[in-house]
Amino acid sequence: MSVEVEIFGQKYLIKGDADEVYIRTLAEYVDTKMREVFERLKLSTPNKVAVLASLNIAHELFNIKKDMESQESVISDKTDKLLELISLEFKT
Repeated sequence: MSVEVEIFGQKYLIKGDADEVYIRTLAEYVDTKMREVFERLKLSTPNKVAVLASLNIAHELFNIKKDMESQESVISDKTDKLLELISLEFKT
């Protein structure tokens, strides 16, 4: 499937297996991030805007991954404690 999207004033033909709504949602997100960077910094070239927007998106991704890893650790600790309590309960 091919979907035409517009990001920061440029049209792109995106080919992939994802559905059209998802592709458009991604494109809108990237467009929004690029426009935010442009408005904040008034950079002169789309390439600079794209690189800084990409870094911002990567930063968001890394923070989400870190949060997920932290939550996984908390869940694992709680699971271990629950299993220990269950084990102690059934031994008596």
